[in-house]
Amino acid sequence: MATTPTRRQDAPEGTEQDEDAGAGYLVAAADRALRLLVLVGETPGLGLSELARLSGNSKARAFRLLQTLEANGFVLRKGAEATYWLSFQAVRLAARAEQQIDLVRLSQPVLEHVGRLCEETVQIRVRHELESLCLAKWETSRIVRYHATVGQTSPLYAGASKVLLAFAPDAVQQAVLEGHRRSFTEDTPTEAGALRRQLELIRRNGHCFSRGEVSPEAFSVGVPVLDAGGQVAAALLIAAPLVRAAGERARELLALAEEGGRMLSLAMGHR
Repeated sequence: MATTPTRRQDAPEGTEQDEDAGAGYLVAAADRALRLLVLVGETPGLGLSELARLSGNSKARAFRLLQTLEANGFVLRKGAEATYWLSFQAVRLAARAEQQIDLVRLSQPVLEHVGRLCEETVQIRVRHELESLCLAKWETSRIVRYHATVGQTSPLYAGASKVLLAFAPDAVQQAVLEGHRRSFTEDTPTEAGALRRQLELIRRNGHCFSRGEVSPEAFSVGVPVLDAGGQVAAALLIAAPLVRAAGERARELLALAEEGGRMLSLAMGHR
């Protein structure tokens, strides 16, 4: 989303050289910016001098960090005294975090209910930029099963995660359709026209079947999970070895996924 340009203040006197990175994999500049953002959130309305003192930064460094945060919509500079407050991106991020935390908590009984009925792996996945991220899971104890890892990402265009892409904003769909699509198997939908037709079918049917798109021996079915406003907040997926999802079994797994999707949507406040 575009942000409204703001007039740049003159930088305070004094310059210093920042380190590019701290110890290990810690990026020092990012660490300082995040700590300063938290400070603005906890003590809103402070000016540059006070924020620099409390954060342990020089005024010059604090100014540059605040300018960066402001340019990206995370802080807002107000008034002639130039006090700093959280802005729309920080509020949006907090809302998304709260929603995802609620989603994990609310999804656990639903995942277990559906998982015990189907004895296959059940996941909740959300869209993270142009990828699908596993937010929560329930796995069967069967020796041969589909393994899921919480926090793991996968492309939106392959597998039953396409249900997230089908209901994503137009700009997200366009970015995926115009971007590079890696082929995992011969059934991965890498051709833009074919993928666009699949997304139209998913929107029409309200679910997504995937057979061998990510792994040649994997099956999955996905349905949307709706929030209180009727927007797609996540997807509930059931994944299984392809040999256990043949014929009528695929429709049975779809029915269980739809039941779980309705249960979780109700828990999220959708009516």
